[in-house]
Amino acid sequence: MTHDTEAFRTRYRAGISRWYNAWLHGGFVLAFGVAALAVLIGSLDDVRVWEWLAIPVGIVVFNWGEYTVHRAFGHHKQRGIGGLFYKRHTGDHHSFFDAARMPYEQARDWRVIFFPAWLIVLFCAGLVPAYYAIAWFDADVAALFCATLLGGYLTYEIFHACEHLPNEHPVARLPWLRQMRRLHQLHHRRDLMQARNFNLVFPLTDWLRGTLHWEPEEPRKP
Repeated sequence: MTHDTEAFRTRYRAGISRWYNAWLHGGFVLAFGVAALAVLIGSLDDVRVWEWLAIPVGIVVFNWGEYTVHRAFGHHKQRGIGGLFYKRHTGDHHSFFDAARMPYEQARDWRVIFFPAWLIVLFCAGLVPAYYAIAWFDADVAALFCATLLGGYLTYEIFHACEHLPNEHPVARLPWLRQMRRLHQLHHRRDLMQARNFNLVFPLTDWLRGTLHWEPEEPRKP
């Protein structure tokens, strides 16, 4: 059965509230995230050399978490909140964008790219117990680790939006981002989306788990 992307886009757009503002959506996520980052960074006090190791540890943890949540909940049906993520990701996002039609066409399409705006609040709330648990041993390590996880969240949102930019956009041709756009495009192929290319920013866990898949871009017709 062939999926009709255009028909799905028409239905999805018709269901978006007239009060939805894409710029407010993206702006809130960025502003809230940056404000939370400022609080964490502002709490640092005379960081020792070894404490900076919390950053690479945080990068690896976030990369693994991104991969695991994306693969387990985004592409396999679950009950409860996991089921909502599956519906939004596989049901909406992968129906709106397929490998042949990756770019968004209007700002309101951002609704199916970005996470819901409230999720950044929930994510930050989840960092609070992690911060205090680590701060019991070392407050600077706690702040650096949580700031790295939050930075990973924001970077994920930015990269994901860039991976659905129009092909002619100058940002889409930047080194590294261009390669990640190609990996994400391959992930949107229906024969690959449940098995390959789950990282969106840096394919570390994909590489470690053997799920990294690359194919060169087809030459553009003159």
